[in-house]
Order: sequence, then C-alpha cells, then structure tokens
Amino acid sequence: MRIKKLLISIILFVLTLSLWSFDLSLANQYQYSPDGNEITERDITKDLFAGLREADAEGVLFLSLIKSKNFPKSILDAAAISESEGIDFLLYGFLKVEKNYYDLEVKLYDRDAARIKTVFYAKNSIDNYENLVQTISKRIIAYFYKTLGVTRQLDEKEIEYGVIDIKSGIGYWFPFNPWSESLIGMFSLHIDTSLTPVSSLFKWDIYTFALGYGLGFDYSLGMNKEGYESYYFHSMKFGFPVSLSALWHKRNKLFFQIAPEIQLDILVQDRLYGSLTDEKSAIFSLSTSIGYEYIFTDKRLSLGVETRLHTAFYKQTFFSAEPSFYLRYRCKPLNKAWSEASLHGSKSLPARPCNHGKMI
Repeated sequence: MRIKKLLISIILFVLTLSLWSFDLSLANQYQYSPDGNEITERDITKDLFAGLREADAEGVLFLSLIKSKNFPKSILDAAAISESEGIDFLLYGFLKVEKNYYDLEVKLYDRDAARIKTVFYAKNSIDNYENLVQTISKRIIAYFYKTLGVTRQLDEKEIEYGVIDIKSGIGYWFPFNPWSESLIGMFSLHIDTSLTPVSSLFKWDIYTFALGYGLGFDYSLGMNKEGYESYYFHSMKFGFPVSLSALWHKRNKLFFQIAPEIQLDILVQDRLYGSLTDEKSAIFSLSTSIGYEYIFTDKRLSLGVETRLHTAFYKQTFFSAEPSFYLRYRCKPLNKAWSEASLHGSKSLPARPCNHGKMI
C-alpha cells in the first residue's frame, strides 16, 4: 500500500513539473507593402513560430499561436487580444516588404504591466528571408534567456553520433493468474544504459521522434502468499531494449520500449518438514514498457514513470506487470574526434563522453 501511494505521489509530482514553462503567445504578424496593401506571399507567422521553437535550444519557453485570426496593429489591439484570451505575454508585429529588402518589427506586450516591454528588429535583403527569420528568432530567445537567467550552450560544430544515458529505477511488481494464486511481488529494481542517435527519426508538429538502443538489467523479488510454504522468488532479466521516444517542448518525453530478454529465476524454499532448497530455471522472455519523463533545465537529468509488462515463455506463460519511477542521467554526445580515437586505440581521448553537451 505504501509503495502504491509513493508511486501515485511521484506521478503527480512529474505531471506538475511538466506544466512548468514560460508562457509566450504569438499573434498573426501583419505583412504589407510600402503602399500599405497586405501581402500574403509568405506566412511570416508560421515561419517565425518555427524559428522561435528552433532557437529555443534549452526548451524554456512554452510557445503557442493565438486563436484569433486578427492582426493586432496597435497596443490597444494587443491588450484586447491578451485580455480576451488570457495571454500574459504576446508577440505581435509587422513585416514590411520593400522591393529589395524585408523590414521586420516584433513587439512584446506584457498584459500585467499593460505596456510594450521591448521591441525586436531585423532587416535583410529580399533573397535572405530565412536569415531574417533566424536573426529575429535568436534575438527574441536571447532576450528571454537573459531575463530568466538561463545560460545557453554554444552550438557544437563537431559531428555527433549519439547520446549515452543511464537509467535507474525502483518499483513494485505483481504476477497475473495463475501465478498470482501463490506468489506476490515485493519490489523491483532496474538499470538500463542506452545510445540514442542525435539525428532524429522524424518530426511531426511539435514532436521529435527518435530510436534508442541499449542493454538492460532488471531484478525483482517475490514471496509466497499466506497459506503456502515459505519461499522467496528471485527473478533476473538481461535484456536488449529498443525504444521509440517522442520529445516535445524539449522538456517532455513519452516513450515505448520493447526488449527481448534472458530471464533467470531462482526459487528458494524453506520446506516445513525438510531442508532449505532452491530451484533454478532460465527462459526467453519479452518485455514491453511505456513511460513519461520530465527533463530538467540542464538536460542532463530527468525524472520519469513507466509501466513494464513482462512475458516469460514457460510451459505455463508467466505474465507480470511492473509500475515504477526512475531517474535518467545523460552524458555528452559522442563526437567524431572521440569516436575516431576510440576506434584507433588512442591512449588519450580528446574529450570525455560524460560532460556538458547537447541532448536530442
């Protein structure tokens, strides 16, 4: 009962953390020509939204598009939209399309202060629209990072192959019928290490999908139910997990994992009218799991919850479930220099794999 309450508390704690973010809304940006006519050749609102998400490398901002299709052209318009939609900070502005260049101006409206906090500018030639969007996106993100005291890591120029992480968890497990008639679970421990390529599998909307591969070890302890002879059930699983994860807002991660395993079970029984005996067995098993984790600000550490389902292919199939919570620690991505030194047996590696670095 205590374990169940603890797991519920952890789940609520993680879900609470996932709600934390700095809310920022983007209004439709007005595009016009020097004569004042609206221009619709490019969608600056959509492009700016994508640029801000890309520039927010630390995942600090929770950025959303406003529901209103109107173009706020004044502070009064911005105030009205912010009030009607409950927006704390609103970005609105104008893209002036000249014959040879773009002139972009974006304003940050603060609803509580009822004023424009700051204005961002960017200007570029007509052939450098993408650079225009990148420039103003970086300036906006840099302003919020400075305001919030977030230190942004510099983009790494070296080629990166993957992120190594170590995951360790504790939980409670229980078997299903018919095994549950005589066996109850006590606790479980697991530790996994995995390599996730830096390049994502694909992207969809705000979600980035990636595959991870690794090695895992799981230990669980059970015992007899009341009314049966005293025994302890030790189960050890050695697996090769493959996971598919979805990352959004750089702080939230949902994953599905499958792992073929070798399962070693040891039953230690204290017979009522006999000596202590033990029985050992090894069998192929399969584990599937689904989980959620919240990634903390430095991207090195995350806290998560997951549920594992184990299937051991005995003559009478052994099904069990294992809800748990875990901590994950991420090391630095493997880069080209470190990888080449490893492959060629260099005595001094140019970089340690566990240091501050970028995470997918």
